[in-house]
Amino acid sequence: MLTKMLQAAAVLLAGPATLAAEAPYPSHTMTMVVAFNAGGSTDLIARVLAQHMGSVLGQTIIIENKGGADGAIGTAAASRAAPDGYTLILSTTSTHVINPLLYKNIAYNPVTDFEPVSLVAQSPNILVSSPQFDAKSVKDVIARARAAPGKLNVATGATMHLLNAAMFKNMAGLTWVDVPYKGSGPAINDLISGQVDLMFDQLPSSLAQVQGGRLKAVAVTSRQRSSIAPDIPTIAESGLPAFEATSWWGVFAPPKTPPEIVTRLNAAVHQALTDPQLLETFKGMGLEVWQSTPEELARLLIDERAKWQKVIADNHIEVN
Repeated sequence: MLTKMLQAAAVLLAGPATLAAEAPYPSHTMTMVVAFNAGGSTDLIARVLAQHMGSVLGQTIIIENKGGADGAIGTAAASRAAPDGYTLILSTTSTHVINPLLYKNIAYNPVTDFEPVSLVAQSPNILVSSPQFDAKSVKDVIARARAAPGKLNVATGATMHLLNAAMFKNMAGLTWVDVPYKGSGPAINDLISGQVDLMFDQLPSSLAQVQGGRLKAVAVTSRQRSSIAPDIPTIAESGLPAFEATSWWGVFAPPKTPPEIVTRLNAAVHQALTDPQLLETFKGMGLEVWQSTPEELARLLIDERAKWQKVIADNHIEVN
């Protein structure tokens, strides 16, 4: 009798644990880390994606902003989260490619410390010129730069824009003066007034200035023309066929997240990215949907790292 009572007690004690282990994933609230402060582009993309992914998965996905150190603090924290599928991060070109190449003591490895889930979106940058600058195309810019070596002033308001400019300069064999700014806003103001000649910028922030006639569009940096500005040619089709540079966002999970959970998350991202409301919101933000398999995202990391590592080395770019 005592043995049977002990066996029954063991079953009762094991019951909740067994049920919990068999609960379908996901069974409770999830978190999506954003390694930047609230209000920025990555934060806004994450909130839109989390809402639609949450509907697909049947769970609430809350956004946790962990800003600081150009995204390094939040990204490192996400890499240390439990690999149970309940903590994700929406990462960027900067956090997963550029920062690890520029910063010496970054506390994560973008390849080994994360499980790729899926790409989400991309946005090309745009090469714009001052209204006073006499150039309407990439060929015009190259001709002007070669006619006056080291005389053109090119504004840069962010690291990615500096790298775009450096890659363009290298491919075309040009020299000019890089003029750094603390953000795109002040750089655009000086570009409009003609104090600088050219600038690489995010497409959405400069497009309004182009449409208002305050800046001139030269070309976009993506391989294909942008769906939100199809009349603007690409740099690749305008004389530098190997040129391609986009800002992208992707979902990653902590290392050792089970493959079946990664597969479930990948499917949820893809389903969310078909929602008409999400597509309309992304379009309004100047974004193009760019989904992938986990393996494709992993390969992109390797390819992007090789490309930008060469640009950084060739131009001796360092973080002060």
